[in-house]
Amino acid sequence: MSGFRSRRHAMVRKSRTDARERILDAALAVADRVGAAHLTLDAVAAEAGVSKGGLLYHFASKDLLLGGVVEHHMERHREDLAAAEALFPAHAGGYLQAFVHAQRQGMEAKLHGPKATQSFIAAAVNTPELMDAPRRYATAHVQRLRELGPDFVEALLVTLAFDGLFFGDAFEMLDLSTSEREAVIEALQARAATLAMRHSD
Repeated sequence: MSGFRSRRHAMVRKSRTDARERILDAALAVADRVGAAHLTLDAVAAEAGVSKGGLLYHFASKDLLLGGVVEHHMERHREDLAAAEALFPAHAGGYLQAFVHAQRQGMEAKLHGPKATQSFIAAAVNTPELMDAPRRYATAHVQRLRELGPDFVEALLVTLAFDGLFFGDAFEMLDLSTSEREAVIEALQARAATLAMRHSD
């Protein structure tokens, strides 16, 4: 009997987790269309295929939902980075290569459109805690790069270049052809590989 209850509780937890994931993905989709400022709980519930009460069970307010979306997005970044790290040597140079690889994969996947990024940044002006998760991610990232010692600054420049590409796309400021973009990314990957070689021993 206890085994049945355990399985049932596990199924309930999974169902709630799945619903939460659907809500977060739906919120990002709605933000892509209308912007975070115009996102409503009703629209997100409809997009996710849940009742408004079901949404409120997971996120009691719009601010909590937006914070959840940002945290969810950063968690995906962390998962992608962890998967990429398994492909490269377990040292600081390997981490840099993994970061570049994960960034490239994310750009190619186009996980969300520019409107969502623009609107979440705008929302953070009035709700600065929305940036708490990205700040923690960036702090941990820079700390990992510091392990490269004298190559820290050059490694940081490589990763900042990806930030430039990301925000250039998000605000539709970069008019690059596909071949130009590919050349930039290839150059950054090559530089990361060169820096990693210095730390392979």
